[in-house]
Amino acid sequence: MSTSNKTNIKLTYDYTLSSIKVVNESIDKINTKLAIVLTLSGVLVNFGKDLPGYAVVATSVNSTYPCLFCYLMKLSAYILIITAIAIALWGLWPSIGGKIILPEQLLEDEWNLIEEENYMKALIKYLEKETLLVLNDIRDIKASRLDWSIRAIASAVILLGLDEILTISIPVLQKL
Repeated sequence: MSTSNKTNIKLTYDYTLSSIKVVNESIDKINTKLAIVLTLSGVLVNFGKDLPGYAVVATSVNSTYPCLFCYLMKLSAYILIITAIAIALWGLWPSIGGKIILPEQLLEDEWNLIEEENYMKALIKYLEKETLLVLNDIRDIKASRLDWSIRAIASAVILLGLDEILTISIPVLQKL
């Protein structure tokens, strides 16, 4: 076996370990962002409770009409906030993945008595199949859940903003 083949195997092994580290760091960053979404959801719940919603009324000469649209926007915003919280919690739910080979397994004859190149190839294949690909799938699932929770929060913010605009605008428009 030539020296360049050993070097390439070692480079491939190092690359595999580096890839596992990158995917793990990516999962950690996604978990942090999911925690931020949960925090923001709590802030929005606190902000939204102060909005009047159904308390806003439009008055005419003989009657008053509650702002049903304001109520529906606030209700929809809360449903979206609850959805964002649920998705973010689901995204933070622990996932099983990323198996490792225990040192005692590596000392068994099937691993320990083979040539170094074959040993490294087998180890690389194992790490790819049992760790890297599994962690990559976990990362993709968490990223998707983060994406959907952000969409729900953004929609809730828009609805709460529109509700606030309507709350301010209705009394002003009635005076015109």
